[in-house]
Amino acid sequence: MTLSQLINELIRYGIDKKLLSKLDYNYVANRLIAIYNEKKFEKLDVKPRDIHSILADLAKFAYDKGIIESNDVVTFDNFKAKLMDELLPKPSEVIRVFKDYYNISPKHATNYLYDLAINSNYIQAKRNSQNESWSGLTKYGLLELTINLAKPEKDPKLIALQKSISYGYPKCHLCVENEGYTGHIGYDSKANMRIIPITLNGENWRFQYSPYAYYPEHSIVLNEEHVPMVIDDNTFIKLIDFLDLFPHYFVGSNAGLTIVGGSILSHEHFQAGNYKFPIESAKEVFIGKYKSVSISRLIWPMSTIRISSDNKLELIDYTSRVLNQWREYKNKDLLIINSNDEIHNTITPIARKNDNIYTLDLILRNNYTNDEYPDGVFHVHPKYYNLKKENLGLIEAMGLGVLPPRLKQEFKLLEEILKGNHSLMNNPAIQVHKEWLETLQADYNHNYEVTKFIREEAVKVFEKILECAGVFKQDSTGIKHFEEFIKNTINMK
Repeated sequence: MTLSQLINELIRYGIDKKLLSKLDYNYVANRLIAIYNEKKFEKLDVKPRDIHSILADLAKFAYDKGIIESNDVVTFDNFKAKLMDELLPKPSEVIRVFKDYYNISPKHATNYLYDLAINSNYIQAKRNSQNESWSGLTKYGLLELTINLAKPEKDPKLIALQKSISYGYPKCHLCVENEGYTGHIGYDSKANMRIIPITLNGENWRFQYSPYAYYPEHSIVLNEEHVPMVIDDNTFIKLIDFLDLFPHYFVGSNAGLTIVGGSILSHEHFQAGNYKFPIESAKEVFIGKYKSVSISRLIWPMSTIRISSDNKLELIDYTSRVLNQWREYKNKDLLIINSNDEIHNTITPIARKNDNIYTLDLILRNNYTNDEYPDGVFHVHPKYYNLKKENLGLIEAMGLGVLPPRLKQEFKLLEEILKGNHSLMNNPAIQVHKEWLETLQADYNHNYEVTKFIREEAVKVFEKILECAGVFKQDSTGIKHFEEFIKNTINMK
């Protein structure tokens, strides 16, 4: 196809998706041909293909012509984002339209921004559709797993190191300065990203969608300032403020400590979205009340207190009591080690709103390490590293395990071995699964569908992984100490 045909396809796509007006045709066409250093152009009446095919051909055209120097995935993706940015309205116009929709309803506003993120290819729907997702029943209810192909696996030590690293400009991948940034070989382009200013607890924050889309309408809520992750009394106020702005979404925060935090600790942010996670369906054991606040413990692998009330002030007051008491809590018999010199205890909070009732799940976390578990006593234990080594962040804590891309191919190899192809036993990719494979071989019934079997077994492993992170274990001793802790938060002076 000629460059004129491809550019006409792209512009027609943009018009069809209402990214631009027909009145913008000449302006956008000239902006695009300038990127290719072209002097000739012909207006054509073409029917656009899907956006991924159009952009792939435009990126290849640019590489063949020497406009971009490499055909690696990052360089191609960054160039595609640059092309899409030419079709998009400026940030101020997106904000104006978002506010207009918000005046109708918050859901109208988020629908607009989410559709914009997909149609602009910021959320790469085709690539994300290649992710593999499934669920399985455990003693805690359904747990979910997804092999996400868009984001590489990170070592926990690398995550800890990156907490203090600054990229220069932008300082990190979450900074507001990313909007419109074209990126480079070591940094993904954000040229086609658009973000919305909001106010939380009197501070300037921003709202945007995640390109990785681990779940429907996966969004990022970020502090306008580049400040590190922290969980304090103000965190709960900000979460409640977000729910008042977008009551149809959940919102939660990763913990601010290494090991038990998410993959980005250098920039304060929350994650939100329009999705019901497995933790929401967890069974509750009622413990008591603090003023209007109803308090339960969840039957869940990670030690979780569920609280609900229609009184925001009393709810926030109680969350502060839990946080402050948990920060000081220690129990040597349970390996919950804490000290004034180094605080190991924190909370992963999740918030939802239903009508006028606010519900918070407060997941107790501890990042203590010892000689037996140098990566964390309440972290994934080494025997399960074959499936996941990365920090158990907010998403995992809610019951959705995000597995590394390598497992897509490795699961296929395991399937072939279970079906009898033992020549693959020495494949280097299988060595990490050696112990698990022995269990799979012992339990596999050849009359059972092998893909389904491996996935069900992976869910069982994920259940064990989450139990590793539970500070109070789901046994009589752990439950006894957990309930004592909760009662003390209710009765503390």
